[in-house]
Amino acid sequence: PAPSSPPISYDKTTPPTIGCPDIVSDLQRELISAYTVQLKGIYYANVYGYLETENKGDAAIWAAQQILLTMLGITSMEACRFLDEGCDLQKFKSVLEAHKPYSAIIMAGGGNFNDYYHTDHPSRIKMVETFKDTPIRAFPQSIHMEKSEMIQLTEQVFGAHNDLQLAARDKKSYEWLEKTFGPEAKAVQPMKVKHALIPDIAYMFGNRPDIRLNTKKTHQVLILARDDKEVSAGNSSVVVMGEGILNLGDKVGNVTYNKLDWEFTKTPGIDAEELVNADGSKTFRAAETGKNQRAWAKAMNGFELLATADLVITDRLHGHIMSTIIGVPHILMDSKLKKNLYFHETWTKDCGCTRVADSFDEAMGIARLFFEKDMK
Repeated sequence: PAPSSPPISYDKTTPPTIGCPDIVSDLQRELISAYTVQLKGIYYANVYGYLETENKGDAAIWAAQQILLTMLGITSMEACRFLDEGCDLQKFKSVLEAHKPYSAIIMAGGGNFNDYYHTDHPSRIKMVETFKDTPIRAFPQSIHMEKSEMIQLTEQVFGAHNDLQLAARDKKSYEWLEKTFGPEAKAVQPMKVKHALIPDIAYMFGNRPDIRLNTKKTHQVLILARDDKEVSAGNSSVVVMGEGILNLGDKVGNVTYNKLDWEFTKTPGIDAEELVNADGSKTFRAAETGKNQRAWAKAMNGFELLATADLVITDRLHGHIMSTIIGVPHILMDSKLKKNLYFHETWTKDCGCTRVADSFDEAMGIARLFFEKDMK
């Protein structure tokens, strides 16, 4: 038989196109189907691992979790990131108790199930240990565990829990769960900790092409770049942050760009602010305090940022995921923990609006192809 051609997103001879709505719809259906099973019998939930930052990807995760819980008729109650900081532990416990046996804790989805950072996973372990008899579920997570001491602690605490189910959002993470808790598990009772492979929760937004179509374009290229210690293949430090001109060479020449890291980009309209009225008088607007409202505003701001350009270049996983949701053509590069390409390889490699680049230089070459197509 003829060798099969690689997935379209790895074809570096053609530029990305607009959208992959069928794939986005499939992933949304996959989420609904998986969580209809995972959350069966649960009508009330506390969410653990709530992240209030400016990171638009974290906000999209939170907002999408709420979309799913609402669709399944599950009441979202308390939310905490740490048990001993910024958490009303008494209330967290009492609402779970009040709704037994229909209450559960759901661990927030995302990329911090790892021993690379020193905050969220230890906090997660402490929570699982504290709530040993409360059903615990998880929204999909990327998993990156390398330190034997932390792996052993995870096995010990998770393995001792009476009703724990985990979810991986890529095959590599699922393989770790399968090896650690599956039928061949060595350190814990095999298959006691249930686990599943499920796409990123942000796909609960489904297709949102209207954002791409209706947002005013301000630049030809948006470079959404990590500015933290996870920068790797996507290192674009040759281009300064902010607005400017990129020379793509050949027939294309100069294109306008905006470079930002949305973790450090303020979302308008949600913090306390003094507004100047048309007549010169001033009005004080109080801060929005609702978790859901703040997350929704940040997520929508993230979608809108992606839609301000004809082409997006990113090394942020949710830069990729949210670009597929609105259908904007984009180029994806990996990060240090490799979660971008692990996810992409599992779910989105057949998405025509994505191209994968091994470096920023290579991304520039694909961008040149993208703008050349309009000149023919």
